Amino acid sequence: MDFSSLIDICIKALKGFDADTQAADIRLQETLDSYRNLQDSDENFVIEVFSGCVRHHDILVVTVENFYLDEGKKMLRKDSILYRIFSYLILFRLDDLGFPNFEQFVAKHDTFKMYLFLSYLFDLPKLQSWLKSKWCNIYDAKFVEESILPNLFNNMDSASKLISNLKDKLENKPQPKKQPSFTQPQPFNLTKVKPRSVPLPEPVPKVKTTNPIPSSTYKSPREEMELAKRKEEHRKRSEQMLDRVRSLSANHTKTIKSTKTQERLNTIVKESDAQLKFDSHKARPVPKKIMENAQPIKLNAAAILREDALYAKKEEEELKKIVGVLSGEGTDDDFQSWKRQRDEELRLEEAEERIRKKMVGLLSYEEAMLAKQKLTENNKQKVKKLKVEADKMLKEYLKSQLQLEEEIREKVLSIQEGHQQAKDAQLKLTEMKRKMVQEVHAESKALMQIAVEEAAKEMERKMKMIQEIRAFDRTPTSTEKFVDLTSTAGYGFLCEMSIAELRERIALLKEEKAQELEEKRGDILAEKVSYKKMIEKKLEAISHNRGIISQESAKVIEEKKKLKSPPQVRSSAIDAMQKKLEEKRAERMKYRSSEQMTMNSLPVKRTVNLEAEKRAMEERRWKELERTRERVAQMNTKTVGYRDTLLT
Repeated sequence: MDFSSLIDICIKALKGFDADTQAADIRLQETLDSYRNLQDSDENFVIEVFSGCVRHHDILVVTVENFYLDEGKKMLRKDSILYRIFSYLILFRLDDLGFPNFEQFVAKHDTFKMYLFLSYLFDLPKLQSWLKSKWCNIYDAKFVEESILPNLFNNMDSASKLISNLKDKLENKPQPKKQPSFTQPQPFNLTKVKPRSVPLPEPVPKVKTTNPIPSSTYKSPREEMELAKRKEEHRKRSEQMLDRVRSLSANHTKTIKSTKTQERLNTIVKESDAQLKFDSHKARPVPKKIMENAQPIKLNAAAILREDALYAKKEEEELKKIVGVLSGEGTDDDFQSWKRQRDEELRLEEAEERIRKKMVGLLSYEEAMLAKQKLTENNKQKVKKLKVEADKMLKEYLKSQLQLEEEIREKVLSIQEGHQQAKDAQLKLTEMKRKMVQEVHAESKALMQIAVEEAAKEMERKMKMIQEIRAFDRTPTSTEKFVDLTSTAGYGFLCEMSIAELRERIALLKEEKAQELEEKRGDILAEKVSYKKMIEKKLEAISHNRGIISQESAKVIEEKKKLKSPPQVRSSAIDAMQKKLEEKRAERMKYRSSEQMTMNSLPVKRTVNLEAEKRAMEERRWKELERTRERVAQMNTKTVGYRDTLLT
């Protein structure tokens, strides 16, 4: 198919397409269905261009919009899709398409449009300055430099030739004629002479093999590895000992419980779980300050009647009980007294068992603490031996560390010199970019001035039109109408009335409705008075019943307080356990005091040596930091001086 028709199909597919509201696959299929006679290569070209324009929509729109702002102010906006397709082919598919095929695409379209667009897109200063920065805002800078810009730079020479040809065509310059092809003589097909035999090469002398690099250069020192291995072994041994001590202390506190106690504990847990109500609503109690100054709650009529019915029901039940007692039925006072005695005995037994368990747990804790103190003493003696060995290893390690620091310092100095050279090159590049930006700024300023002048002329024309419209609106017009309220409209209806008669009839109707409302109000007030008297009688009865119930609840609360107070338990077994516990505690405290005395009598010489070594290391590090800062300051002063010279 023709090159221009292929571009027209792509324009038709992209025109009016919105990726947010329509799927790209459906739109592409619709366009391909309308052109069924396409070959496979043409169909692949349309699919590739459409999908590429949808995928890289943002960068293509930015490129075309900047073209309209910069050089295409007089170009039509309807050609924006055409420019988008050509910008996709140039930026992403120029190497795959081939420049001769691209030239044929350009030749099939308007020469002036193609000349302006290609001269804009293949302009080297624009590419390196603000076009590149615009593209870097959308895509990664690495992708722009490696994937987009090489397509333009590789074809820059052929593009400049194409642009010059288009310019000549616009200026109607005569095209250079093709030179006729002349016949070229060809050599005779003679038999070739056999090549001479090549002599054998001399044997290459073997070079002596160098000694291999020792493995110690890439491995850490043996002392450091041994230190790490010993640290790991000590850590594992201490963890095992800690687990052993924990298991001992846990086993001491455990006590074997009888089946009877386990059953009783299970029943207590079940009763407590049954009382729990996680899903129920937990109401907060009212604060005491509010309750002290609170006024009685005003009940509505429904609440008063409900409470009165409840108290009436309770009175009936009490009367039935009294009638039963008078007729000879028994009461439950004897059973209640027996139940209180039984509960008191159970409370005493539980308190005694609780105290016994507590004493057993404290004894096991004291025994475990004594065992732990003995074990720590043994560990301290082992640690002393290890510390002596560690001091020797540490001194050797410090010497090797000093040598390493000197080597690192030399490397840092060489790296800083390289950084300084890079900074100088960067300053030169920024100066070049600044000059390019100034040129672009001057061009945009001139264009802005032209646009402002055109806008001012358009504004003057609009102001004149507004003044004419306002003068037309200010011309006076009469809108007065005279109405007679006593006359009818004159439509010929039987019920036709004037406005004055209508107002009189409405006033009479309002007076009749007001009389009816006053009669209704009187009936309602009489009903309210009778209802109030009945509710006041009910309230008196309720307050009397509430006083009786509050007295009964106060008695119940006092009984519960007596039950909550802990009972006093005394037995010989508990006294004996208390004495044993005091003896164990005294033994442990004595052992701790002797341990503190030994800790205070340790030699001070070793700690003094360690502090001196630490201070020396800190002084060395501070001196190195000061030297590096001086070097950095000197380098910064050099760079500032070089920048000032460039600016001047």
